[in-house]
Amino acid sequence: MVIRRIRDHVADQNWFAVAIDLAIVVLGVLIATQVSNWNEARIEAEQGRSYRARLVDELDYNTRQHRAQQAYYIQVRGHGVAALSALRSGQVTDSARFVIDAYQLTQIDPAPAKSYIYNEMISAGLVSRIGNERVQEAASDYYVQVSANDRQNQMTFPYREIIRAIVPREIQGEIQQKCGDVLIYYRKRIVGQRLREPCTARFDPLLASQAAAAIRREPNIERDLVRYIGSTEERLDSFRFSLMMAADLHAALGLGERQREGTPAVP
Repeated sequence: MVIRRIRDHVADQNWFAVAIDLAIVVLGVLIATQVSNWNEARIEAEQGRSYRARLVDELDYNTRQHRAQQAYYIQVRGHGVAALSALRSGQVTDSARFVIDAYQLTQIDPAPAKSYIYNEMISAGLVSRIGNERVQEAASDYYVQVSANDRQNQMTFPYREIIRAIVPREIQGEIQQKCGDVLIYYRKRIVGQRLREPCTARFDPLLASQAAAAIRREPNIERDLVRYIGSTEERLDSFRFSLMMAADLHAALGLGERQREGTPAVP
């Protein structure tokens, strides 16, 4: 319609009308382009808000999980230190308690942190949508630490296999049933676990005495026990670093320190 009108005006040499028609065409194109740009910007902003909200949820989950794992390994380390003390005393006066402590040190929570949302943003080239350079750098630093943390948490050492090969199945079953893991939930999601304390496991005194003696006779058991306690402390260091990075990312996102009700207290 507009093109035909322009052609007619050109034929009539009505240049003023031609100019008006051209201005209308150009204005229409500009308006259409601007509307398209506005719509694209709106979609990008909405996508950015969605990714940011999902990233915050992922960060919140990981923080709760790492705090629970930190508290868990503090429990585990306590048992290890008690077992080492009894072993070094040269005389185990409470065989059942020694066996429980030696065994509880081998308990693990190897659950990895979540990084799906951040990895999705990386693969889609959308990291810039979560915020400015400070936010992007804090997110990168955090997820690098989380990856290192997961590798540290997956490491194993001989002590665990040695103890679980020595301790009779009857004792292991009783400890797992009476003193094993209790799941921790937050908003119907599992965020960690804890050991039942105090441990109320009961087993045959003779069987406990034989198990304690077998542990003490194991070659290099003190060395392996010390190394395993050390690996537990390395896990605790990794969790502490990941929580520090999480706090930095929270600050970069402008969230500040948020109350996390239901998160286990960490001594």
